Amino acid sequence: MTQLKIKNLRSSNTATIAKAIPMTSRRIGSWEFMISRWPLSTTDLASRYDAVSGKWARTARRFQLNTAYQEPLLTSQVVIELMQIEPKAQILDCGVGNGSLSIALDSIKKGPIDFHAIDTSAEMLVQAKSVMQYAGLAPRLQQADVMSLPYEDQSFDVVMAAHVLEHLPNPQRALTEMVRVLKPGGMVFLCVTRPSLFGVVVQLLWRTRAITEQQGIDWLYASQLVDVGYQPVRLGSFAGFGSTAFWARRPK
Repeated sequence: MTQLKIKNLRSSNTATIAKAIPMTSRRIGSWEFMISRWPLSTTDLASRYDAVSGKWARTARRFQLNTAYQEPLLTSQVVIELMQIEPKAQILDCGVGNGSLSIALDSIKKGPIDFHAIDTSAEMLVQAKSVMQYAGLAPRLQQADVMSLPYEDQSFDVVMAAHVLEHLPNPQRALTEMVRVLKPGGMVFLCVTRPSLFGVVVQLLWRTRAITEQQGIDWLYASQLVDVGYQPVRLGSFAGFGSTAFWARRPK
């Protein structure tokens, strides 16, 4: 009976079975001790971001997100790809937060773009609308879950997400959804928290994964993507190279 209750608790509030997130381990002789945490459910994660939404602009400034994302976006050649799309490139920002990744792309783009964005947090969408409009964007915003995107197949030229996948109970399912709505030849662009002192702090606060370069590469190849690339991302404040940017293409 106890095992049944534990199983039900672990699988509640998520459409798929979540895996515990390893936090630390220690080996003593033939014994290995591990500490893991269960990820936040989608509902709990939305509630947490609702609660911090009013402070998120300050967080974005502290870590200089609007500029930190520019260099990997340029390295990925997403901007060059967008120049070749007519009449307008269609961009989807998953887990938009207050729009830092979209704003970074808009600041270096050449040519017209339609920005679409989702977030599970209603309050973060309020922040995104205000901040992105102030930056000159006119995004089409929806409250939605990245693991079940409300868009038709092959709708977007670029699908991107900044510090989203590491929060989720099933990151691979979310990435599968992102690829589903991506046009053939289109690009996925991701930023995720990497193993570091900063990553440990984020893990403790948010129950996230700290994703290695090899893990990110494996996720992209498992999603049948090609032309995979990556680059460490230097964040502001004390975070250093706290994130890694990954990008890849859906085959034509």
